[in-house]
Amino acid sequence: REDGEAPLPIEDSELALAGINMLLNNGFRESDQLFKKYRNHSPLMSFGASFVSFLNAMMTFEEEKMQLACDDLKATEKLCESEEAGVIETIKNKIKKNVDGRKSTLSMIDRLQRQIIVADCQVYLAVLSFVKQELSAYIKGGWILRKAWKIYNKCYTDINALQEIYQKKSTQESLTSDAANDNHIAAEGVTEDSLNRLKGAVSFGYGLFHLCISMVPPNLLKIINLLGFPGDRLQGLSSLMYASESKDMKAPLATLALLWYHTVVRPFFALDGSDNKAGLKEAKEILAKKESAYPNSSLFMFFKGRIQRLE
Repeated sequence: REDGEAPLPIEDSELALAGINMLLNNGFRESDQLFKKYRNHSPLMSFGASFVSFLNAMMTFEEEKMQLACDDLKATEKLCESEEAGVIETIKNKIKKNVDGRKSTLSMIDRLQRQIIVADCQVYLAVLSFVKQELSAYIKGGWILRKAWKIYNKCYTDINALQEIYQKKSTQESLTSDAANDNHIAAEGVTEDSLNRLKGAVSFGYGLFHLCISMVPPNLLKIINLLGFPGDRLQGLSSLMYASESKDMKAPLATLALLWYHTVVRPFFALDGSDNKAGLKEAKEILAKKESAYPNSSLFMFFKGRIQRLE
């Protein structure tokens, strides 16, 4: 953080979520200003600013804005990688029963957060690359996507393992006071909320990969699977659902992705045969749950219109 800048008014994860909510409630300019104001305070806020820049580029398709988005995403990626001390090989070794326990777990949470942001940036860079519609750009984009998928997959596995370890430690603490004393410092650095939010953060990208690849035609799917990309639709949907219920900044985006799937993809690709109304129930439930948070959102109005049209 640069000297003279005001500190973050709240946790960066809460501020980032507020910025995305502002964006979806048609406050594009306000959201852009918020993220730009605090972009140097944390990787998460930097990513928020880059994401708004990416959206701006995708809405206008202007060469200058696309280049700016590219530069912003690369800057965020560089910021995340600059302070990384390597990938966690084994989580169990990181949570030690000693005085360094808190430091290692805190840095682990931070490192996982940074890795997820790097993967997110790579996905958006790949999209910007695909937009160029050149063969070399497609190859480059595919290579970037593969890198992103590997990070998502690794982080998803690590976070699940970390959640299991945390739950075991919590159970042990409740059973014996000795275990509580032994594990107190180690467990102190990680909270259930931080793990849940992190899982929500990775589940958005992880779920989108699964969902999008599962819709690839079967003859191409085998080739894509050979390249290391999975395609489990149910896994994708459950991950997106988890992300949408989390407190991560991408929760609203996961909600939109689910609405898009149920109201646009399912009827368009005839995933349920001739039944065009198959996804309506799920879409209505999502809208009913989230609508109050986005009273002015044109995107939510669009999906509401899609539902009425399908009915």
